[in-house]
Amino acid sequence: MKGVGGLIRLWKWRLDERRRIVVDLEILRASIERQMTALDAELEHERKVATQNYTAGFGFTAYRRMNRERHANAEVARNQTIDRIAAAQEEVNAAFREQKKYELVLENWEKREKAKQEKREQDELDEAGLQSFRRRQERDSKASE
Repeated sequence: MKGVGGLIRLWKWRLDERRRIVVDLEILRASIERQMTALDAELEHERKVATQNYTAGFGFTAYRRMNRERHANAEVARNQTIDRIAAAQEEVNAAFREQKKYELVLENWEKREKAKQEKREQDELDEAGLQSFRRRQERDSKASE
């Protein structure tokens, strides 16, 4: 069953790799969301400046359009990242199931081997007890003669 141990290590490694991918994607999603929040805050700041300064108001419409476009692009990227996270999480789940399958195979094999060993030991004890009983009977029968 040495091969199963190798398979378990392989699937643990694959599972860890897939988990790292999920973490990286989560970090990317959080970064995109921070970018979206920053764009919203920047737009609000520019809106205040535009309302307070007449000349700044002329460029605000173009700025708002550009900001909304960047925000929409960030939202598309975030949604794509969320989809990638879901797919990566499914890969994590599949890798975990595969690893668990091999762990259960190894566990069952170890249980069977332990049961075989216990049976051998019990058979040896039974045989020793039977031989002791026979010797005692022979000794008792010789003593009664």
